Amino acid sequence: MSIQSKNENGSFGSFAEYWADGDWAPHVKMLHTGKRNTHALALLEQPAGAFPDPAMPEFHIQLVQRGNANLRMSFEGAEVRTQLNAGALFMAPANTKVDYEVDGPQKFVSLAINKALADRFRDQADIDLPKDFGQLHAQKFHDPIVEALMLRMLDQALLEHPTSDLFLDQATNTILTTLLCRSEIIPVIEEAPIVLSDDDLAKVSEMIEEQLDESFSVADLARLTSLSDWHFGRAFKNSTGLSPHQYVMRRRIARAKEMLGSSKMSIAQIAYACGFASQSHLNDVFKKKVGTTPRIYRMERRN
Repeated sequence: MSIQSKNENGSFGSFAEYWADGDWAPHVKMLHTGKRNTHALALLEQPAGAFPDPAMPEFHIQLVQRGNANLRMSFEGAEVRTQLNAGALFMAPANTKVDYEVDGPQKFVSLAINKALADRFRDQADIDLPKDFGQLHAQKFHDPIVEALMLRMLDQALLEHPTSDLFLDQATNTILTTLLCRSEIIPVIEEAPIVLSDDDLAKVSEMIEEQLDESFSVADLARLTSLSDWHFGRAFKNSTGLSPHQYVMRRRIARAKEMLGSSKMSIAQIAYACGFASQSHLNDVFKKKVGTTPRIYRMERRN
């Protein structure tokens, strides 16, 4: 199944609204919103499928309670693949659309923390805390303090005790502090935009051209550099203005146009030679990018 986000048209301004009234709603088993709108906590049971999260002004922390699925998470041109298990944590940046895909059911606790709260903590600190949470965004991680607090927050939210809101507020603050301190230990995202060196960009471009008719991943390209998959995606986009996927697709279309004008191969053969899954795949992408079909483009070039 696939869930579509409605945030693109401004329907939702926070994860609390999205979980309550969006397409996620059937999978939400419990939802608690902080009275001061600094956080929202949800218990979700996720079936296998694709689940996009819209860009929200909140950091999104997820704790796996049950399940053993494979996760594919992509955002800002980067892609992370990992296996989830109980106790695993992963964190999405604020103001960033994130696409998730899992191949099996999962039960997890989600905590959304308002970015403004994180900014206040950072401004009040006596040390120079990072503006982001570093590689916590780029990989799953385990933290016994965060895990214990999120599970206790879930218990308190379910109890609906008069002191629950006080505990949830304080627990959110402690989790935020823990993650900010942890991101000081793990290498953080550079302040200046990271870019690929000329040599790395040349190696990546050469591999793309040589293997344009094959299937390869961001991880395959990242291995040509010293960067993680996540940092590679950002560096590539900063260097070229395109995500790796967008760049590869542009090169495939360019090669298809060249072959349509000069080769006697059938359109199906050209599709496979350019790395498309089928002739219909080429037709769909070509019409979207060029404005006409491969057949008409070939006829016009020959005339």
